Amino acid sequence: GAPDPAAYEGKSGDIITTLENLQTKAEAKLSELRTAETSARHNYELMKQSLSDEISLANKEMDAARKNKAETNERQATAEGELQTTKQDLDSDIEAFRDLKQTCGAKDEDFEAGVKS
Repeated sequence: GAPDPAAYEGKSGDIITTLENLQTKAEAKLSELRTAETSARHNYELMKQSLSDEISLANKEMDAARKNKAETNERQATAEGELQTTKQDLDSDIEAFRDLKQTCGAKDEDFEAGVKS
């Protein structure tokens, strides 16, 4: 005949306890992994935001540097033009001074010659 059901009763309790223990361990591990995943996701979002902020700041600084360079180049071009004009004015003034000095020297000689005569 059939085996006595009482022979299996004690063993089934151990199996159920073992399965319950496995389930508890699996749920604890799942909870641990979910916590780790949430933490990793949070750390990723913080890093992503930090890098985005750094890139944004670097772009602003680069734009400011480009604007400053353009302004500096414009001031340099203006200064170089003014320098060239100043050099030309100086050359003209030196030439006028030489002419005036020569004219004064000639008039001085004429005056001296007139006084002596």
